[in-house]
Amino acid sequence: MNMKNVVFDLGGVVVDWNPQRLLQEYPGDKALPVSLFERGFFQEYWVDFDRGTVSQEKMVEEMSDFARRPFQECWEFVEYIKHSLSDIPKTVSLIERLSVEGYNLYCLSNMSIEFYDYLKVRDVFTYFNGQIISALEKLVKPEPEIYMRLVERYHIKPEETLFIDDLSKNTEAAEKLGFHTVLFADRERGYEQIEKLLGI
Repeated sequence: MNMKNVVFDLGGVVVDWNPQRLLQEYPGDKALPVSLFERGFFQEYWVDFDRGTVSQEKMVEEMSDFARRPFQECWEFVEYIKHSLSDIPKTVSLIERLSVEGYNLYCLSNMSIEFYDYLKVRDVFTYFNGQIISALEKLVKPEPEIYMRLVERYHIKPEETLFIDDLSKNTEAAEKLGFHTVLFADRERGYEQIEKLLGI
């Protein structure tokens, strides 16, 4: 298998997105996150935020209406989420290793401009040969167009590319377009599959 490219999702793969930990560690009134997660956190307002069609302020207004909680409380919770996105050390080490071994590395993520601007200064981003961020493209996974944007912009072939994501709907969409995939829902199993597929 001649794999030349590796594409990483960000949240849950490169940076830690852990709703259970958020609930446990959030220092504010836990009634807000509990309410949001019980009712389905990723409502249309968050999808629009990731798509780049609404600002953080507008998204928080809609979250406030949805959760029936004050705007400021919702704003502080969103800021807490943003600042909780710590690097996953084992993934960062893997990215560094793959870079040394000559793979072309990319990220393809559903993420707002505000969250991306916060994260993009980190060292791990220097290893990516290219980045496709939903809010900048006005497209979101699992829409086929966002995967094809990656293919066309960076002149890569899906059959030579491994795509890693923590959501099955996103890996399934990539598979339909000819990508090799690893579902990163179970991290240790995910690392094993990546190493097996790449022969490293």
